[in-house]
Amino acid sequence: MIIALLVGYISFIVLLGKHKTTTSVTAFQNGNHQLGFWTILIMVTALWSSSLIVVEIDAAYQYGMSALWYGVSVALMSVLVSLLMPWFHRHAYISNSDLLGRTFGRGVRRLSGMVIGGTFPIFALSNALAAAIFLQTALSWPLWLSLSVTTLLLIVTIQFAGMLSLAQMQGFNLFMVMIGIVYAIHTMAHPLPHPKTVMPPRYWHLWGVGHGIVAVWFGMNILNVVCAQAEIQTLAAARHIRHAQWATWLSTLWLLGIIFVSTWLGVMTRLLTPNPHMDGLEAFFHIVLAHSSPLWVALLGMSMWSLAIMWCGPLLFSGAISVTHDVMDQFHSLTWLRIGLIVEGVIMVLYGLWRPGELAWWRVFGLTLRNAAVVGPTLVVLLWKDTFPRKAVLLAIASGIGTGLGLNAITGFSATHFVWGINPMWSAATITMVVLATARLLHQRQLLGAILGLALWGLLTVLLIHYGSAANLLGILLLFSGLLFMGYAWLLTRRPDAELKPYTLSKTVESD
Repeated sequence: MIIALLVGYISFIVLLGKHKTTTSVTAFQNGNHQLGFWTILIMVTALWSSSLIVVEIDAAYQYGMSALWYGVSVALMSVLVSLLMPWFHRHAYISNSDLLGRTFGRGVRRLSGMVIGGTFPIFALSNALAAAIFLQTALSWPLWLSLSVTTLLLIVTIQFAGMLSLAQMQGFNLFMVMIGIVYAIHTMAHPLPHPKTVMPPRYWHLWGVGHGIVAVWFGMNILNVVCAQAEIQTLAAARHIRHAQWATWLSTLWLLGIIFVSTWLGVMTRLLTPNPHMDGLEAFFHIVLAHSSPLWVALLGMSMWSLAIMWCGPLLFSGAISVTHDVMDQFHSLTWLRIGLIVEGVIMVLYGLWRPGELAWWRVFGLTLRNAAVVGPTLVVLLWKDTFPRKAVLLAIASGIGTGLGLNAITGFSATHFVWGINPMWSAATITMVVLATARLLHQRQLLGAILGLALWGLLTVLLIHYGSAANLLGILLLFSGLLFMGYAWLLTRRPDAELKPYTLSKTVESD
């Protein structure tokens, strides 16, 4: 019966995705900018709800009530993205790699597109693995089969109409996930024959995880504002940008409820797991499934697949746009867009099978590369309106990526042990910013300003590392020093009357 219901669910999802089939690249990428308020509301709510449910249950299981702050930081990020939407709209946003390519040329377009295409499957992996763990627990499916079936379902449903397929499916997926959440609340709220574990007081304290980790959560998600490509693409598909902003603000209220409920589920899972030898999600599934009939196991399976599709779908779709549009230069080919989607799905499966038990490592690795390649250059487009040396941007991205990979390699690509206690994702982004700021000063013949700025930044960095701070705050402070350097360069070189002149494709091709 369980298999029959899951097959029925898959068939229905495929029919939803096929409801609208498009032959236009523009419609595939952004729905011809015709999505209404309610569609955007559902899509943004589904996107961040799916991420928060997985992360909050696991974080609350480990840290207790203070995991709430992670969810709040994500909600804040979503609101900040909506506030930047008029700026992205003026730049005819398609993707971050396209934005950077039109500004800095083909080399930057391809390099940033490769990084985005390579890292988005990493960010999608958390929910795909959550669904795989559920299927492994409920049906004893091997990991490769669970991941492959989930990914195949994603690819088949999105390839019909891209953004329009996502718009058709996300409402149903959100409904299915809410069924699973309500059932989990019902199960956890009833007295269960499990002795409850007594947790230390800090587990119940709002700051129990420590101010340093809370600062990292907020810093990480605020940094994500300028490169939250999946959300920006969803909002950019709206008929009216103002409606997209209102939809985001309204979805934030829903997210606050999701944050609280998911945290409660994680805490209850920990209390009902006396000897925690499993991670949070695995323990959660074991408790819920132990008190479920076969019918509810099947419904929970559908709910978990919906949870995976809600998050993985937009991310793999977004990565496919960067790969085909910006790496392969296939601007007008719908066939290549669909091939790119398959490539992204295969990459995600390979990542999951390579190091399935090290999701934290994957996230650190993905953020290191993405922050180095996207954050600094996008800030340049925001800050300076006149031309910027393209080779300097390429050098900055390469320097940031090289720094991140080097620091990762020194510690054996550990997810917990870092050089000087600083997560490489902060170091990589900071180096990119410093190189960009220095290049700007030199390009504007501010040699003395560049030397002085580098000296001050170097001194501040040495003082931070030598005298230290709370280990979790060192990375944030290092990043802040890079932002200060960029601000310093902006003050010395800004030209309010200048206007940014993006490179056209033909000009880029000729000059490269």
